Amino acid sequence: MIEPTLFVAHGSGAGHSTPFLNSLITALEQSNTSIKQVTPVTFSYMEQQEKEGKKRPPPRIDKLIPEYQNIVGNDTCIVAGKSLGGRVATQLSCLPNVKAIVCFGFPFHPPGKQEKHRLSFIQGLKVPCLIIQGTRDKLGNYEWVNQQAIPNNVDIIWIEGADHDFKTLKSFKKNQMETVFEIAEITKNWLKKTVGV
Repeated sequence: MIEPTLFVAHGSGAGHSTPFLNSLITALEQSNTSIKQVTPVTFSYMEQQEKEGKKRPPPRIDKLIPEYQNIVGNDTCIVAGKSLGGRVATQLSCLPNVKAIVCFGFPFHPPGKQEKHRLSFIQGLKVPCLIIQGTRDKLGNYEWVNQQAIPNNVDIIWIEGADHDFKTLKSFKKNQMETVFEIAEITKNWLKKTVGV
């Protein structure tokens, strides 16, 4: 198999400058996989936000899908993302060059609004998908997600005690950096087992 590029898109409110994503990109680059390179994906609305210093809501997701697709091009790749970035990544599964999807904190539903769930985003995926999720994630915690019908080609691996930003309670005695390395290791092992990279 050709060494794929791993593309990683950010969440809705902050870009790649956040300590979590910044550290995760580095940890993924340093993990011993057959990934050619790890490429951060910054949507144009976020570039504008960072340039102006003013927060702005993301555009509709159907505007972000072609933007991510254009960035990916025709390279053999794995598409990934934090929260919103993961949602967008799932919509690229039909592309022939996309070999797998990785979601870091999938937003299964808006906070406190389980009835407005987004399970349709992971239905009918054409490639394997990994979701790494905190058990305390307010956008899809362990109890709620485990009651849903999850497709067979979607694997969910839980980070005990973590929230949507992968911060854990003090009682777990684990800082965010340790969690980042755990996520990178999980990603590496899943990619090796699932797509052979």
